[in-house]
Amino acid sequence: MILCLAAFFVALAAQIVLSFYQSGTVLRELDDQMGNFNAISRFQNGVERSLTALDEYRWEYGDTDAFLTELDSAFSTMNAWLWRIDGSLDTVSEEQYLLYSAVCTTYKSYAALIDEVKADVAAGADAQAAQLYYSKVSPCGGYLRQYAQQLLNTAISDAQGTYMTVSELSSRVKWAQTVVVGLCLALGLVMAWSLMRLLTPVQEMIGASQAVVRGELDTPDIPVPRQDEMGRLIDAFNRMKHSMAQQVNTLREKNEMEQALHQQKTQALELQNRMERSRLQQLRSQIDPHFLFNTLNVILQTAGQETAYRTQALITALSHLLRYSLMSNDEQVPLSREVRIVDEYYSIYHVRFGERVQMEWRISDSIDLTETLVPSFILQPIVENAFKHGIAPKEEGGRVRIRVNPLRDKGLLYISVCDNGVGIAPEQLHELQTALESPDERWEHIGVYNVAARLRLLDPRCALKVRSHPGRGTAVSLYLPLVEPTEEEDLDDDSLVDRG
Repeated sequence: MILCLAAFFVALAAQIVLSFYQSGTVLRELDDQMGNFNAISRFQNGVERSLTALDEYRWEYGDTDAFLTELDSAFSTMNAWLWRIDGSLDTVSEEQYLLYSAVCTTYKSYAALIDEVKADVAAGADAQAAQLYYSKVSPCGGYLRQYAQQLLNTAISDAQGTYMTVSELSSRVKWAQTVVVGLCLALGLVMAWSLMRLLTPVQEMIGASQAVVRGELDTPDIPVPRQDEMGRLIDAFNRMKHSMAQQVNTLREKNEMEQALHQQKTQALELQNRMERSRLQQLRSQIDPHFLFNTLNVILQTAGQETAYRTQALITALSHLLRYSLMSNDEQVPLSREVRIVDEYYSIYHVRFGERVQMEWRISDSIDLTETLVPSFILQPIVENAFKHGIAPKEEGGRVRIRVNPLRDKGLLYISVCDNGVGIAPEQLHELQTALESPDERWEHIGVYNVAARLRLLDPRCALKVRSHPGRGTAVSLYLPLVEPTEEEDLDDDSLVDRG
């Protein structure tokens, strides 16, 4: 088909070339000759008109204006058609070239004599004009008429030979066009036959493909009629259908196995989830007994020194703290509840230590405390650890600063608890950081370990990091999932991690 198509286009191009050659060479040659005949005839007509006007003019009493107008019209015709006559030696015969030169030379002399006659007639010297006409103008006009007639006859004679050549060439072109058209028809028939042979197996493959789409992979194979490209394509289609049937069976068996495995994995995950919830409840229910003992001592001392109002406030704060730690079973609580419980804890601790301890909140304006959710009882153990291990051993006391910033580009909530207490020794800090990588139940720093264990159960992205310098303080950084109803588009780039 490619060869037939290439031959068809070559034949079509040959037909186009022959058509352009016929119209551009043969017909143009005839058109040029006919144009040359027309130009000589029109020029000869102008010569005849001028001679007729001179012959019919009555020199003594003729109409001068009409005579001059007719001469001007005749010469206008001659001037217009003389330059259109083909007088080039490259395109005409030598005889025609010489006659054309004689016509041009005689025409110049004739035009000059006519100008003299017109001047005499316009001046009223009709006798002088008549004498000039009979002596010079009439013989010159006769020569011009004769040369123009001979030029026309010679052009016609030369055109006869050219016409014969052009006619023979035109006949050859028509014969070649007939052959090319016949070749195009033959190639078209061959291409149509090849296309029919191609479409028959294609229709069969279309029907088989639709059966495959419907899931009917057990249909009979398409017979291979020949061993050309179409035969190889049909054979590949049959093999592809068998391969698809085998893969479908394999996928069906694999799907059944995966469903069984998924069911087993779901049961295992459910069991693991229950165990983690049980462990989380156990971790959240723990509370430091030292803190309860110290708090009770503070309440007793305050009750002996002051009125019942202050004692009532302390008991209320303690009851809130105990109630939140022992009765809060929600996995996620508003951040405002965590802030409030830390304030309750600080109010109790502040009564005990007075102005030696200070606490400062720095919460980003872009976060809504009532809408942002965090794990319950996640912040108070860290703050308690900062007061007890960082500020309390320091004689002059210190300050705890808590910062809360959203990291919306990472989908995290960043909370840092920094103190300017006694800090942690390098070897103890290294031991603490190593233990936080796999936290378990420990008595020392129980709040930090519990929070780290809960974070590990909450999300793989969550983390608890501890940095400290002896004598300068300790910074604990928490990274929690940012859970809020809507995400703000603009972030405060300055609200970043607090470095203590």
